[in-house]
Amino acid sequence: MKPFNFAALFIAFMALASACASQSAATQAKSDDETVVGPPQVSWKNMTKKQKGKFMEKVVVPKMEPLFQAFKPDDYKTFDCKTCHGKGADDETFKMPNPDIEALPKSQEGWAKLKEHHPDWLKFMGEEVKPKMAALLGLPEFNPKDPQPGTLGCSACHTTEK
Repeated sequence: MKPFNFAALFIAFMALASACASQSAATQAKSDDETVVGPPQVSWKNMTKKQKGKFMEKVVVPKMEPLFQAFKPDDYKTFDCKTCHGKGADDETFKMPNPDIEALPKSQEGWAKLKEHHPDWLKFMGEEVKPKMAALLGLPEFNPKDPQPGTLGCSACHTTEK
């Protein structure tokens, strides 16, 4: 009769345990991909592209859609990624700020004209959209009187006129 090989049994046990642990880690990673993470647990700048996309889809769109639809129901019957990110939203080639949405004036005269002709838009963007987006992304709002890096302002989404 051959003596029992404990070393072989130990190696086999460790290989099985390792395989189970890897499978468990893979299962956990899959469920982590499905989990929505975002501020304040994970800062916006530290989120992966996939995490940002999931956060936008599951958190930002459902929070921002009612704001836009209440403001201009006919214009925003459909509110989705393209509303803010433009045509590149489908294939994820969009750039921010987005040149597909209204460009902002570059002069004081341009801002005065915008304020005169579209005061409702300025109020909506400044008092509802910007603060809500900043809060959702866990960022302080941009203050033109005290500009600081890492804040969220109009130029995060809008380009400036050329």
